[in-house]
Amino acid sequence: MKFLLNVTARARDDITRNAAWWAEHHSVEEALGWYDQVYAQLAELVNIPSGHRLAAENHRFPFEIREKLVGGKRRTYRAIFTLVGNELRVLTVRRAAQTPLQPDDIE
Repeated sequence: MKFLLNVTARARDDITRNAAWWAEHHSVEEALGWYDQVYAQLAELVNIPSGHRLAAENHRFPFEIREKLVGGKRRTYRAIFTLVGNELRVLTVRRAAQTPLQPDDIE
């Protein structure tokens, strides 16, 4: 089955906010590279989404959520996504060290 990628507004905001942090703490060039890498890595998800592990918080949700590590060389961010029919919906992109995702954290 071919999946359509939907990066939600929340996930887009997460990516933009994290790229801004990179620009402030590293460089604009690194931030732009990180931003592009994250979107390229998200685009790869549509190939085999079920090949990615269930998120640790999966048991807290009424639907299945999975995760893929994304980012630069060290990939220290988690793209948390779900499948809705033929849509792969990226719900959020957050630091791996952040507190676990709660259902109230997403719409």
